[in-house]
Amino acid sequence: MKQSDSRIQHDRLLNESSQSNGKKGKALCCSLSSSWIKTFLIFFTSIITAIALAFIGLGIYLSLVRSPILPLLLGETAYVNTYLLICIGILLIVVCVFGFVAISKNDTPFLKLYATILALALILQFCAAAAAVIYYKLAYGWNADALILKMNNEYHLADTDTTRAVDDLQKQFHCCGARNYRDWHGTGFEIKSRIPLNKSSTIPSVVPSSCCIGPHAECGRIIHPSNIYYKGCMSAITDELNSTLFIICIVLLALAVVELIGMILACCYWRAPKYTYS
Repeated sequence: MKQSDSRIQHDRLLNESSQSNGKKGKALCCSLSSSWIKTFLIFFTSIITAIALAFIGLGIYLSLVRSPILPLLLGETAYVNTYLLICIGILLIVVCVFGFVAISKNDTPFLKLYATILALALILQFCAAAAAVIYYKLAYGWNADALILKMNNEYHLADTDTTRAVDDLQKQFHCCGARNYRDWHGTGFEIKSRIPLNKSSTIPSVVPSSCCIGPHAECGRIIHPSNIYYKGCMSAITDELNSTLFIICIVLLALAVVELIGMILACCYWRAPKYTYS
């Protein structure tokens, strides 16, 4: 009897020791009190909300002030970064609203779900940013071909929106053609000018006056780097769009750090109350 009693007592001490060690290990993971963790979690969730609202506001602002030239010539996909801002902002607002509900309820399943949703939002952000970067790398050729098609088929037709848009584009970006000035060779504009064409050459006999560095009468007939822009418009457009995309990627990287901290705090918060009030 004595041996069995001592064995039971020994097993009980071992269980209590293992439980206390487990609690100490978990307490070390989240050593702050529940109230402090909750405060930090609310703070970082508020930061994510503010960034999300800034994303939506910036996206709407860029949509309102954007030039109508690019959508007319290249389609709405030219401003995919603007729509990316708005979509990410809306996604984060939904996540943060759920996060505030989870924090107020202090319910373990809600907090676990909040941390999971934050992780999914983080993954979606990186996927969206990567897709946008890949799109801009691949879209250069597509957009250049689309612009050449517009120049060839629509530019020489009277006073159309396309004609005005191409002229405004070349004046604004100080460029000529899509890839370079040679894109005007063999176009409807060159054929309509009735200037003899040199079929063995890829150099156009004439370009629009909007290609000229210093516009004057019939300046497009003098094909020389001192007179017309040789650089194509697509490189200038791509540089401008990529600068905006670079800023978005930097902000997303900073946001990812905040979201990662929020995930860690959410994990600590659902564990802390179990040991704070025991």
